[in-house]
Amino acid sequence: MTMADRALYYDLRKFLRETEMSKMPLFFIVVVAVIVVAASFRYVQQRREKMDNDAAPLMQKRVVVSNKREKVLNDRRSRQQTVTPAGSEMRYDVSFKPEQGGLEVSFRVEAAQYHQLTVGDKGTLSYKGSRFVEFKADQ
Repeated sequence: MTMADRALYYDLRKFLRETEMSKMPLFFIVVVAVIVVAASFRYVQQRREKMDNDAAPLMQKRVVVSNKREKVLNDRRSRQQTVTPAGSEMRYDVSFKPEQGGLEVSFRVEAAQYHQLTVGDKGTLSYKGSRFVEFKADQ
């Protein structure tokens, strides 16, 4: 190997090392850009849904409470956890089936509303778009 070949070899190794180092920051920039785009898309989607719900007319239907579900939101990633820890945040969903037949609809509700409902209750459901407004049970 001549002196010129050796110099070329070392220059090539130096170039490859510098190129690999510059790929790392580019990778992180791409990852951050993907996260920003995904977050922006979700934000716009939520704003659009809120505007659609605000513009929707108030709908009322005669329904029967068909199902209730509660889910722990911060389950601390333990699959073997059998007891819900104190202070855990819960999400409450209730499903309603129209009395005259039709598709079942589900809404996320507050804890107080959730605990007032019983599966089988009949009454009038009020909602705007995909937003639950109230359920008035028959007396």
